[in-house]
Parts: sequence; structure tokens; C-alpha cells
Amino acid sequence: MLNVSESDLLDSVKSLLNEQCFGSQLQLVQALSLRGFENVTQTRVSRLLKKMGAIKFRNNNNDAVYRLPAKQHIPLVQESIDSVILGIKHNNMQIIIKTVIGAATLISKIVEDMGESSGVLACMASDNTILVIPSDVRDIEQTTSNLINYLDMNGHTSLTRYRR
Repeated sequence: MLNVSESDLLDSVKSLLNEQCFGSQLQLVQALSLRGFENVTQTRVSRLLKKMGAIKFRNNNNDAVYRLPAKQHIPLVQESIDSVILGIKHNNMQIIIKTVIGAATLISKIVEDMGESSGVLACMASDNTILVIPSDVRDIEQTTSNLINYLDMNGHTSLTRYRR
């Protein structure tokens, strides 16, 4: 196949990852070759996988295989921070903030900037969850309210407040 466009190649890689399990980039190179994509290197496949956000995970057979991330909400520049926050709840000891995938690290930086005066001692984030450690658990309701007010920057009331 001559003059292969980047988008055709990306579409083929996505299609292959949705149809089959691949444990290595070389396996993907071979599968692309069978689909008529000649001279595609492992290095190029590596860049394509990175570009589309593909990750390796362990499947039911405990094999490490590539997969595409679940479709996720990516906020527009005009959208507020609260558009990526799904909910805030506490268990009288710690506060949990749920976000869309990929937003927790950014939101945790914002929460850390609130500081101890607002009741936040520290926080840690994964891809979609933030653990907030309050300065004083006796003030956890106020700290949770402070978080909701601070993160609801445009005055929306879309933040869900969960109770135990």
C-alpha cells in the first residue's frame, strides 16, 4: 500500500486492538502487514499507540495485552472545573473526590493549593479519584463544603454531594 495516511493507519490500529489481543508491538506490525500496510516499523507502532493512549493491561488469562482507553470526557477550555468532577463524599475520616478519567491529578493540585486554612491537610490522586485528608476530622463537614464551594468555580450546582 503506497502513500498511507496517518489517519488510515491509526484507524487500522484501533480496529485491530478492538478485534484482537496483541501482547507486543511486533505482533501489531505483523497484523498491519497482513492488512496491506507495508514497511510499518515497531517504532512507528509505538508512537501510534502512545498517540491514541493505548495501555497494556492483564486480561482474564493474565496475559499483558494492549487496549484502548475507555472513551472519556475531555472538557472544553470554556467549561468549568466542576464539569470533570463527578462527586464528593466523606466517611467522617477522609474525603473522596471522583473525577472523569485523567482529571484527578489536575484537580488534586487545585485542592492542595487551598491549604490548611480551608481544612485540607494533604491529598493524593489516581487517574479518577482523589483522597483528601482533612486537617481535623471534627470539621470534615465544613472541609467538604469548602471543597464543593472552591471547586464549583462557575457557580454551577452540578457537584454531587454524597453521604455515607
